[in-house]
Amino acid sequence: MKLVCWKRTFKRGMVYTGIGLLVVFALFELYIMARLYLFASCYIPTESMTPALVSGDYIIVSLRIPGRRVWQNNKTGEYSISRKPGTRNVRVGDVVVFNYPYAWGKEKMLLCNDMYYCKRCVALPGQEYHWQDNGRERTIRLPEKEEAFTLDSTNLPDYKRCIEYETKKQVSWRNDSVWLGDSAIRYYRFQCNYYFMRGDNVSNSYDSRFWGMLPEDFILGVGKFIWFSRKPETGEIRWERIFQSIE
Repeated sequence: MKLVCWKRTFKRGMVYTGIGLLVVFALFELYIMARLYLFASCYIPTESMTPALVSGDYIIVSLRIPGRRVWQNNKTGEYSISRKPGTRNVRVGDVVVFNYPYAWGKEKMLLCNDMYYCKRCVALPGQEYHWQDNGRERTIRLPEKEEAFTLDSTNLPDYKRCIEYETKKQVSWRNDSVWLGDSAIRYYRFQCNYYFMRGDNVSNSYDSRFWGMLPEDFILGVGKFIWFSRKPETGEIRWERIFQSIE
């Protein structure tokens, strides 16, 4: 009798263990799918976004704004970026996480996963942005996808690296003309949307004012809320910041 009861208990335990493992596996798979398709977690290491974000914050980033990126590599090692339909486009005021275009210290933009930045979007494709640069007024117009720009010596420095990123060809000014590779061009039709990013801590932020416009290809997603925060110096948890919205 005791042996039968023990066998029943053992079988019941095995069933419960199996169910528990299946639940854990299912939850793990759901988490992996969510991380791949819905959200990402990012750490804030600097004070460039204070007071909205401070060093030591961990934020949840929605991959659905402006849509999850899809990488496609060809046989030559080059890549193209497309996006799945998202919930909405990036808006002025959004806190955006993106790949820093010059992470490898090169003059040309290169999309790599070595470094991410978090800044606020202050201008959208088709808009102009104005700012002060050492007491000098600066203005730039951000290209929209399929928009054609007439090029000259005055605006070429603003668009040179963007055109080189899109065409993979060298752009130069010589003989009073703009040259794309071996061809002289008067205008260029952009293939990407471009954004202007700036840190909230304007006096301590390395952003689009210094390195230029951001192609939409480089955008990972938009920050939604702080899910965890601790002081880097002491490890003390900042309970008051947890689940604080950053929209």
